[in-house]
Amino acid sequence: MGIMKSAVAAVYNASGKFLSQSGTPNSGDDFWYNPVGMDNHSGVRITPDIALKASAVYACVKVLAETMGSLPLRMYRELPGGGREEASNHPLDELLRFQPNQTQTAVDFWEMMMLHAALRGGAYAEIIPGARGAVDQLLPLHTDRVTPERMRDGSLRFKVADPRNGMTRVLLQEEVFRVPGLSSDGISGLRAIDLASEDIGLGMAADAYASRVFSNKLNIGGFLIHPKTLSNEAQKGLVQALMERFAGINNTHRPIVLQEGMKFERAMMDAKDAQLLEARKWQTILVAQRFRVPLHMLSIDDQTNRSTVEAQAIDFVKYTLRPWVKRIEQAIRRDLIVAKGTYVAKFNLEGLLRGDSAARANYFGAALGSSGRAAWMTPNEVRAIEGMNPSDDPRANLLGGMAESSPANMAVTDNTPNGRADRLIRKEVAAIRKSSMRLADNPDGFRQWVTAFYGGHCSFVMETLDIPKDAARVYCDFQRDECLAANNIETMLTRWEEDKAAEIAATLEKRNEQ
Repeated sequence: MGIMKSAVAAVYNASGKFLSQSGTPNSGDDFWYNPVGMDNHSGVRITPDIALKASAVYACVKVLAETMGSLPLRMYRELPGGGREEASNHPLDELLRFQPNQTQTAVDFWEMMMLHAALRGGAYAEIIPGARGAVDQLLPLHTDRVTPERMRDGSLRFKVADPRNGMTRVLLQEEVFRVPGLSSDGISGLRAIDLASEDIGLGMAADAYASRVFSNKLNIGGFLIHPKTLSNEAQKGLVQALMERFAGINNTHRPIVLQEGMKFERAMMDAKDAQLLEARKWQTILVAQRFRVPLHMLSIDDQTNRSTVEAQAIDFVKYTLRPWVKRIEQAIRRDLIVAKGTYVAKFNLEGLLRGDSAARANYFGAALGSSGRAAWMTPNEVRAIEGMNPSDDPRANLLGGMAESSPANMAVTDNTPNGRADRLIRKEVAAIRKSSMRLADNPDGFRQWVTAFYGGHCSFVMETLDIPKDAARVYCDFQRDECLAANNIETMLTRWEEDKAAEIAATLEKRNEQ
């Protein structure tokens, strides 16, 4: 009872009013909505906000949040035959790419969501309907103020505490956009700060100890040793003369002449100081391991890692960012997209996965079909990845387009009639099949594409088959008319793959005989 009375007396005055202790948060402060910090052996109370004061935690979270916030995010329409195309007219595209709500840009929003997800194990935003449809705005919610609950029917509801009025409101599952982290119950993500409280607390304790040590400790650059005893005036004069002649950046590395047997000894860091610095570095490494962030991104030279910085950066994208990317993409599909079988949201990681110029050249060379290999990308697809505008050359939209005309590939190209005819048909089939899938719901657009394609295809036919322009034009007109008259494009393309190349090769051989 005596302890209780003392505690009450400390905050209660004679007039019957409670006194606010210095530094106590007010009633609307986030402090009262935060969970109690995790206990740890360092004695430092750790909460997500306190943990951000640790340089390693702040650096890791900043890297994750800013990288996720800067990644391109687009809405795509799934095509019937596979593949996808950009759906820039979808209302979610504008919301996700540029402005999720009235006050935040997309970068601000995704940085905040990633900050909460990394620190608190999950992120929440309230779905506001409006002019853009069922999802007009996404208003972020502070994770510490959201309590998820599972209902009897298996759905979720969320109790949201409002710090402005102290009230709690309830949001249903369809009213909340939720990005959980690694979870043990399928509802709430595990809080990385709680799991790493020992490492973070020890690091912050070491920082505090270092501050006290270096603030109370003499920091001497060196010692002047004189064989005799100097008076106070002589000592002051000597120090003043040395500071005037040798202190400052303009006096760096000036030679010094010591007289009367005087010697200079440089002060060295003692073992305890060195061990303290090593301990602080080790705690930073442990925090980086928790967040799976490479040390070079924290400005730490990791001499134990034998891989290059470039390889570590790619590993960061693969093993750190990609799991979060998939979580967010699937959360968008679950909570925001109505036509789930038609539309999908995708981040673009290509820019982060780029290697150096030589590596990209080798990769794209193989993708375009260099050295006789089968192509799996068109030149314009490569240009798009590299941030370049598409080429106007019709061959730039074809698999293997322009690959055979390069000097490096001329020696390995099959220039027999069969080889030339096969190259021609393969390109036509690939281009028509891709366009037919992309324009499956737009027959008029597909017919216009076919007409334009064969209108610009004549020069390639001339070059590949080595025939006059008039003959190439007759060929293009025939192919165009057959394609436009086909009732089933895929059946026609299958027949072309089986028979067309042989027919063209036979015609070329007869022409050569004549």
